[in-house]
Amino acid sequence: MTVVPLAYRCGALRAPSKDSLVLIYTVGVLGAFLQISGGYWDVSWHILGLVETFFTVPHSFLYAGVVLALGASAIGFVLRFTVFRREEGARRLLTGLLVSSVGGGLQLVAGPFDFWWHSNFGFDPFLFTPSHTLLISGIVLVGLGMALGSIRILRAYQSDPSLGRFGASLRWLNTVTVVSLTTLWLVLNSLVYLITDVGGIAYTFNLGQDFVRGTFLSVFVGTSVVLLALTGTLALFTAKRVLKWRGAVTIIAIISAAVSATANLGFRAFILAGGKETLTGLTGSGISSFIPIYLSFIIPVVLFDFFVDASASRTRLIVAGALIGPFASFLDGFRSVDLWVGTSSMIVVLIAPMLVAGITAGFLSTRFGSILMAEKTIVAAQQRA
Repeated sequence: MTVVPLAYRCGALRAPSKDSLVLIYTVGVLGAFLQISGGYWDVSWHILGLVETFFTVPHSFLYAGVVLALGASAIGFVLRFTVFRREEGARRLLTGLLVSSVGGGLQLVAGPFDFWWHSNFGFDPFLFTPSHTLLISGIVLVGLGMALGSIRILRAYQSDPSLGRFGASLRWLNTVTVVSLTTLWLVLNSLVYLITDVGGIAYTFNLGQDFVRGTFLSVFVGTSVVLLALTGTLALFTAKRVLKWRGAVTIIAIISAAVSATANLGFRAFILAGGKETLTGLTGSGISSFIPIYLSFIIPVVLFDFFVDASASRTRLIVAGALIGPFASFLDGFRSVDLWVGTSSMIVVLIAPMLVAGITAGFLSTRFGSILMAEKTIVAAQQRA
């Protein structure tokens, strides 16, 4: 028996129409982007010791995004059991909203938990704490869900323009997908930082400063840089596969770099302009001098965007993945400024693993993109529409 919300069965409320699906994903994608942007800025506030209350500007962006994504996910749940309940193929277009709803559920718990945690234990500069882990896991699921959903709708429209009943132009769908793929890149990077936050792991499990300052620090930093090469290249290759038009990958890289740069470079440089040093010895002037180098990392991405097709030979894609890997990693900003300005000797050691990570991402992107696009699902949706 199909479960339909009682209010809709009784006619007390009117179910959203199919034509509202793109609007729902637009709101959800915006919410996901606000979440991860606010999260990036919040990390910088914590590192710089500017967090004295739970109600900060970054938290305002983050939790505004939570509200938007939760609202979109809730409406998607209603659609699943009302207008889409008998359309198995088309119903798969709601999968992204269902994934996002799981992330939203985690955030409903994580928000009050985070408030309680900071009220009792202070505002620590770490990611890996129980409340942050729960919150970031929710952000990752929301970003993944919204990317999955927007890509599937775009593919459905591309395969059959008559599916314009979803109520948007191709240009609008492309725009939403660009933002969702940017968000996907940022949330994957956040997941990398969460699992490699050696300071947070030591803090949460009381492992002591020897764990933070010893060999483990170099291992965790090196691992994070290599994994960032993997996630960045995977996101860019996926964007190349999903969005066929030149310039899309460049726009995604620029938006991602803007979020990261404002949080990890410009903001930190401004706050540290008085000469105050961070734990890594960085000053505002040191970070400022790195910014021109950082901006140059976008150039290889632009070349990849305009001169490498998704249908290129395997050899060419392998070479492209190897070259993109290091630059995709450094575009995240946080580790790159530490390495280039603070401990640049590690770059030589990490170049080869980053190249390998880029190649690996190139191979994985085909499978990853196919899962996101769900070609069989799109065919089924067309047949049942």
